[in-house]
Amino acid sequence: MVMDKKDRQILEVLQQDGRIAHTRLAEIVDLSAPAVLARVRKLEEQGIIQGYQAIVDPASVGNPLICYVGVTLVHHQREPLQQVSARIREFPQVLEAYHLTGSTDYLLKVAVPSIQALENFLMEELTIIPGVDKVHTSMVLSAIKTNGVVPVEVGEESSNGYHVVGNGR
Repeated sequence: MVMDKKDRQILEVLQQDGRIAHTRLAEIVDLSAPAVLARVRKLEEQGIIQGYQAIVDPASVGNPLICYVGVTLVHHQREPLQQVSARIREFPQVLEAYHLTGSTDYLLKVAVPSIQALENFLMEELTIIPGVDKVHTSMVLSAIKTNGVVPVEVGEESSNGYHVVGNGR
């Protein structure tokens, strides 16, 4: 998809405030409200905007312990990887999961109410998945940065003011 400066401005604002009214967004980026709405819909249809969600404080809902769990597998063939990935997706305490390169195969961000709940998750749910070899857990002491805003100034701007994003589809 080809994005221009206005599209990038829209993305910057929406990442800061996904609930902003289209009329206010239109004022900020200096476009009409219908034009902004059309651009937002196009960004959604193209998969650049993948959704909207409320950011909830884990401690406020009973899950104050945030941990990162590295998972190493015994085998790295397609079928065992798919099976482990499917099981990981089922765990509600796993907030994020990434398949990695290097010595660790998966990195999981986990939210649990207590150390006992973490131990139960690790020993009774995660390590019993066939193919899991080792886990390494690090507990978060404090969050330094959590905004999740993706920089949208990617690549060089062409002479016509447009950026090509993704594979050009």
